Amino acid sequence: MKELSRLLFELSNEDRLRILQELKKNPMKLSRISEKCNFTVPETARNITRLSDASLIAKDVEGDFHLTPYAEEALKLLPSFEFLSKHRGYFKTHMLEKLPIEYATSIGVLHSSEFIDQISTVLFNGEKLIREAKDFIWIIVSEVLASSLPLFIDAYARGVEGRKIMPRNATIAADILALARDPIFERAARAKKLESRYLDDVDLTMILSEREVSIGFKDLEGKTDWLSFRSRDQSALNWAKSLFLYYWDKADHREKTLV
Repeated sequence: MKELSRLLFELSNEDRLRILQELKKNPMKLSRISEKCNFTVPETARNITRLSDASLIAKDVEGDFHLTPYAEEALKLLPSFEFLSKHRGYFKTHMLEKLPIEYATSIGVLHSSEFIDQISTVLFNGEKLIREAKDFIWIIVSEVLASSLPLFIDAYARGVEGRKIMPRNATIAADILALARDPIFERAARAKKLESRYLDDVDLTMILSEREVSIGFKDLEGKTDWLSFRSRDQSALNWAKSLFLYYWDKADHREKTLV
């Protein structure tokens, strides 16, 4: 615990963290670090000493300071803290409790995502995602919006693959079910370009294509809503695709729809 506290103390200092981030880019001499960070030489030397004593940096034979492997691994964990702290307001009312631990601990992959807190914007972006998808559209939702069905029909007509995960006992209105009986859906299902699976409950909301993801998490009452994080970063897309497949493998075809 003592060493953990020391590591967190050093990383919590804005000046020392800035030095570490600069050294992550390139090894540098003390004078260059001072120049890049706009610190005085004495300030830089004091921080360099602390970072060296904490085994986070070392100096090579040419006098350049560089990160130790210990520091490199520690910095990899910071995006998750950055993401959570940046969106602390959201996570006061939403939780990652149900998310598999390996995905919760790597949530920092979303650190560059855009948080959308306007439902109209979330829906607009979702519709745009469906229109722009070329390869696939994978969704995890607790309800189906009638306004999105024509967009899915167009997507499947142009050959986009669809996968859908919903709660087993989801309530779907009769008018939406009528729209869902469009022949395009039936042809896509027969061609194995469209498949639905079900879980007893869903832990999040996700709409994912080959180029974008929109994802939101459960609130404190255990319900999903439409507030979401939107990203086109490839690392975020890979993470989201893996997460979707985790739930896809757990889901089955047993539906119990209540109308």
